Amino acid sequence: MLQDIKRLWERNALFLAILATIIIAVLSLTSVPKISLGLNIKSSDKYLHFIAYFVLAFVWYFALKDRLKKKVFKIFVPLGLILYGIILEGLQGGLTTYRTADIYDALANAAGIIVSFFIFGQIRKWYRAI
Repeated sequence: MLQDIKRLWERNALFLAILATIIIAVLSLTSVPKISLGLNIKSSDKYLHFIAYFVLAFVWYFALKDRLKKKVFKIFVPLGLILYGIILEGLQGGLTTYRTADIYDALANAAGIIVSFFIFGQIRKWYRAI
């Protein structure tokens, strides 16, 4: 059963990574209702940015783990995703009137990507053993 799930995931990982990328772009560039986490913390939307880019990075890491050389994977995948987040923040400020570019959103995005990279490294060891 676990082997079947693993095969299904591996067959669809690239599609899911592309889909997640598109979903984040749409959510970033359209007017969506404010989501409250129920936290009485200023700037709690940064947690949503962190989580979204953590998941995005994790899916891309799985999708590309066997397709790229290790050095390219470790450098260009995280940097490419961070650049993607920065570009979307710039587009929010330049293309929309209902969204604003925020450096702290970009930092939350980058933090999610970096944390995801380190956790992926640990999970990858377990995943190979399946």
